[in-house]
Amino acid sequence: MTEAVLHAAFLPFGDIKDVSVPVDQGTQKNRGFGFVTFQEADDAAAAMDNMHNAELYGRVLRCNMAQPQKIKGGELGWSTQPVWADADEYQVRLQDERTE
Repeated sequence: MTEAVLHAAFLPFGDIKDVSVPVDQGTQKNRGFGFVTFQEADDAAAAMDNMHNAELYGRVLRCNMAQPQKIKGGELGWSTQPVWADADEYQVRLQDERTE
């Protein structure tokens, strides 16, 4: 599967913002899944409704809404923001604690 094929398969449902097909770093082969990002949420919903369980090049597609990748960090453990995203807030709190 290539990004061009995936783009062409999902293009009928609306304007596509991005297509990516991650590859395994060791083998440089695709990992068996890809991501299609649409400009509009309604277009993404239509694509999921119509393409889920459809066949493309002999493979059955499973379409769902991807969640943002979670990264370790932040005060609550896992976060969707980098560790340094709340650095300014942390500095303000430290300053407030020192002045109390």
